[in-house]
Amino acid sequence: MEARQETAVNLTAAQIGRVVQRILRAAGATESESERVGFRLANANLVGHDSHGLIRVCQYAGQLRDGTIRSGAELELVAQLGAVAIYDANLGFGQLAAELTTKEGIRKAQESGVSAIGLRNVSHVGRVGDWAELAAEQEVISFHFVNSPAKPGVSPFGGVERRMATNPVCIGYPVAGRDPLIVDMTTSAVAEGKLRVASAAGKSIPEGWVLDREGNPTTNPDDYYNGGAMLTMGAHKGYGLSLAIDLLAGAFTGGRTVSPLETVNRNNMFSIFVDSKACGMQDDANAIASSYLAWIKDCSARDPNAPVLIPGEPEGRERRCRIQSGIDVPGGVWLQVVGTAEGLGLSAAELT
Repeated sequence: MEARQETAVNLTAAQIGRVVQRILRAAGATESESERVGFRLANANLVGHDSHGLIRVCQYAGQLRDGTIRSGAELELVAQLGAVAIYDANLGFGQLAAELTTKEGIRKAQESGVSAIGLRNVSHVGRVGDWAELAAEQEVISFHFVNSPAKPGVSPFGGVERRMATNPVCIGYPVAGRDPLIVDMTTSAVAEGKLRVASAAGKSIPEGWVLDREGNPTTNPDDYYNGGAMLTMGAHKGYGLSLAIDLLAGAFTGGRTVSPLETVNRNNMFSIFVDSKACGMQDDANAIASSYLAWIKDCSARDPNAPVLIPGEPEGRERRCRIQSGIDVPGGVWLQVVGTAEGLGLSAAELT
């Protein structure tokens, strides 16, 4: 049988959305679920977060088949006191449940000044920056902490075995007259999805991201999938932050922390929302924030061709670039997507 060529494919965000929709529909998702998830994955590609974009449809299709994503699952309110609430997604799509609970957190914050929302037992919530951006659009500051109880892939500081997940943290801060500050990062040295992309593309990774199964530094992303472990961001600093996130997202919500007894691949998320207008000082706060960010950007760059950027700016630049030039999907990733589609009875010609 002739081997397929791993040729990169250039797609628009709309085409990526359609690919995701068709695959998820074939895998058993509803039309509305497929449309919303397709939009979110395409948006991740559009802003340059390819690790949370099209490549994830293969994972989601598999989870629909094995029941670790449940199409049609209802979001359940399990606890509430004032502006604090905890929801159980019952293994529904993460992008849908996260969007609904983020909107509820925004609403409660606008009513009470501050709110806190726990979301547990949910499938992959996608790019966490989406939820901070959603809040910032409504002039709401937000903090998001995510864990994955059944997916340890990170060694604790000084260790070599997998004991923690990548446990991302995201902070969104709206500033009048400019894009919001969006800090969206894992507490591991790298997001696992970036290893997935590198592996699919046959590329090496920087040293300091991964240990092999013997505990040695490696630049081969496949060593992670062969029993290795990711390192924490900033050594002991990322380690401490990761532990705190596991407790906030996993213990407080009741969704559970990482454990060898956990077998279902899912997320929990704990979010805090603050109405930026709550104390009537929004104008002063905006003036201070704008002045500070302008001063930061005015810092002399070590490389004249790489000016200092504010977190969130790279995504804005990438969005504008990819809207114009399209999104290059590596050949290895596209072959995975086509393989998933064909396994569901779809042909490559039907996808876009």
